[in-house]
Amino acid sequence: MVVVIPTIPSVAPINCELSLDSGRCIKYVATRNSNPKTHVAEELHYTLRKNSHQDHHDDWEGVNTICHTIDNIMNVEMETDFFDGKSVLEIGFVTGLPSVYAFENGADEIAMHTIDKTSMELYCKPTLKRNNIPKNKTKLTCGTMEELRNFLGGKKYDIILAPDLLNRSEAEFEVVHEILHQGLSYDGICLFSCRTHYPNVDGSLNAFLQLVKRRREFEPIERWSSPRTDIIQQKVFQLTRSLF
Repeated sequence: MVVVIPTIPSVAPINCELSLDSGRCIKYVATRNSNPKTHVAEELHYTLRKNSHQDHHDDWEGVNTICHTIDNIMNVEMETDFFDGKSVLEIGFVTGLPSVYAFENGADEIAMHTIDKTSMELYCKPTLKRNNIPKNKTKLTCGTMEELRNFLGGKKYDIILAPDLLNRSEAEFEVVHEILHQGLSYDGICLFSCRTHYPNVDGSLNAFLQLVKRRREFEPIERWSSPRTDIIQQKVFQLTRSLF
């Protein structure tokens, strides 16, 4: 397969870095205009709050919050062994940044699934290569949610990291829930970021939480939220297996 790299400067892959509050830095490869903000606490993506339309920058909001959340878990809450020996699956808006952070902090293996094969080739694989992530410790796959279900093949992961997992139609929430149910180990943890709602799709956080409540497979806990004054709040939720 021949991958044609776009020649337009705004979409061509370049080396980037995301600085976290702990002082850690994640190196990655992305487009020139991606991820301009690096500090969750400093009015994350202020432009989104003033304008309700979506643009390319908005896609990275959930990636930032996931990376800052796991950095906070390890360096503020002092769960320093959070990733030790764990298997990690990254789904949603996949960039490789959460996976890189996990592997560099003790994860034993990582897997990534994205619907966009071009992004996988142009950005995700180069991000893994730039961080010297061993190929024998990674699994990469592209396609639909049904193809993700097939990719899992019964394997369960200790940690699932899912930026902007709910940026889809509400009709897809059942299969999303089923994939989390199938793919998360019994004592595993899923961290997903999302907006309370999305301008261009009918899926919403409230609709997904209602589904979780009905199914009674998971216990949801809010781990982080942007200010209530935001036009569209950004949140990070944790899912663990329900005890009942």
